[in-house]
Amino acid sequence: MDPKPIKIVVYICNNLRMFKNGDQKKFARSKSGLKLVSIPCSGKMEAHHLLKSLAGGAAGVLVLGCAESACHYLEGSKRSHRRAGYAKEWLRKIDIEPGRVQFRNLAPMDISAFEKTLEEFTSRINSFGNIPPVANNQTV
Repeated sequence: MDPKPIKIVVYICNNLRMFKNGDQKKFARSKSGLKLVSIPCSGKMEAHHLLKSLAGGAAGVLVLGCAESACHYLEGSKRSHRRAGYAKEWLRKIDIEPGRVQFRNLAPMDISAFEKTLEEFTSRINSFGNIPPVANNQTV
């Protein structure tokens, strides 16, 4: 019997234009445990959204944004990067690996960089093992 796949949530800035119509769902289905969420801008992500994803059962949360110099909304990627840092600080305070949250800048339409980032992130999350019970007891 195969072990249950870990759940990873990936928030993707729409301005990265990673997927054509319908391709996002196909990609997500090809990777067990993966949930892709399109967002208008990575700057819309707040630290509590990332923590809530972990409390809801995700083993890791990855946020993908535009390069800071190419952000469609000018400051979105910078804000998101800072907010991921805040989420990591909270994880440290409750003795959960801060590496379960990651922000990454990518170039638009660079699906190979996305796949490589996802592979590396998944490998890191697998090395952590199960999320501590303190996080599993949270309500969503």
